[in-house]
Amino acid sequence: MRRLIAAILVLTTLVWLPAITAPPAARAATACTGWQSTRIPPTTIRVYRTAGPGAGTVQTVDFKAYVKTVMASEWPASWPLESLKVGAITVKEYAWYRTLNWRGGTSGKSCYDVLDNTSDQVYRPEGRTTAASLIAAVDATWNESITRSGAIFSTGYRSGNDVPCASDRDGSHLFQHSVRRCALDGLLADEILNLYYDPGIQVWNLPLKPSATFTSPGFAGQTTGGASLTASWVEEAAAGVTVTARNLSLTMAAPINGSCDVERWVATAQAWHSNGASPQATTGLKPGFCYRFVLTLTGSNASTTRYESGTVLSNPLAPAVTFTSPATGSLTVTTAASAAATWTETPAPGTTVVKRKVTAEYAAAPVEGSCAGAMWVSGGSTAAGSPFTIGLTNLFCYRFRVTLTDSAGRTGSWLSGVLAG
Repeated sequence: MRRLIAAILVLTTLVWLPAITAPPAARAATACTGWQSTRIPPTTIRVYRTAGPGAGTVQTVDFKAYVKTVMASEWPASWPLESLKVGAITVKEYAWYRTLNWRGGTSGKSCYDVLDNTSDQVYRPEGRTTAASLIAAVDATWNESITRSGAIFSTGYRSGNDVPCASDRDGSHLFQHSVRRCALDGLLADEILNLYYDPGIQVWNLPLKPSATFTSPGFAGQTTGGASLTASWVEEAAAGVTVTARNLSLTMAAPINGSCDVERWVATAQAWHSNGASPQATTGLKPGFCYRFVLTLTGSNASTTRYESGTVLSNPLAPAVTFTSPATGSLTVTTAASAAATWTETPAPGTTVVKRKVTAEYAAAPVEGSCAGAMWVSGGSTAAGSPFTIGLTNLFCYRFRVTLTDSAGRTGSWLSGVLAG
């Protein structure tokens, strides 16, 4: 990324301001620091040193210390506090974005998130002391983040010119000198950020309750796994609040139509829990079942919060069901007095179906001819195979659930389409 030449602002002294220009927001195919949370800042960042005693090496730096050190090079300590708060947030989130979106930078066998020069942000810890005003700005905004469409974005900034507040805004960058004018006009940091980065940004503050973000299993969608599973997460709360107790438990469910987006989770058959810090591992997962972790945190202010991990389908080769009537995803309106569910079963190669449960579920139709939003209740069930016939009542909705277990111990649950009587 190229840096524009910074302008010189004459205040009581001459101030040189390096400036950051946002690069294209392309997501790398893999990760270096590998941070995932858009709510909790990274704990560290990997910096390639081009100058100083560490030149030519990659250093793993405490993330908050990195932000404070960069502030000393990028923002003048004598500026109004609200403009420095804006600077602290943009410096933090520019680097945060780089931990989420690796550009592929490597040195030897070591990867890095950012360079220590004007290609990213100037990081010069040797012989430099960060002024108290800059430290105060970072501390005051550490629990705050800004997102666009729910994601951290690259908060580019440039030096700009000494022009009226936000008169040079382009929706993508801050211009430092006009930001200073905004602060002198009495605007608060959040108001300034909205002026420069809107439309579409959201300002978010860490809650007083302890916050947790699962990094594994993360929230990037359903994943698959084997007989063991590791939970990893990061915790943070607003300043002055610490985690005093934690409880991690494991829940499970039979997948529906091969998906872990299910209606009900239960504790594992052999209850498992841990009071330890991240990471924690468990073994003995049953093939063909969905699993997720539930973490409860207690804060020093007596607050309690509950967080759920992403889902994992263990050894997913469960027997499959294909409904021929009513077909999956369809709605059939009928005036007949009875209806039959028909389906075919496909176990994984080398296995057979050893257990079967077929259940008819019903609900009063919320709207005549529609079953959207129906509150389903389990009715009669059988262990027999296809077809399964039931009687119908007018203005009721019906669907069929088939749960199969194969000779390898894998279980899957499959839902038919819907009938409206």
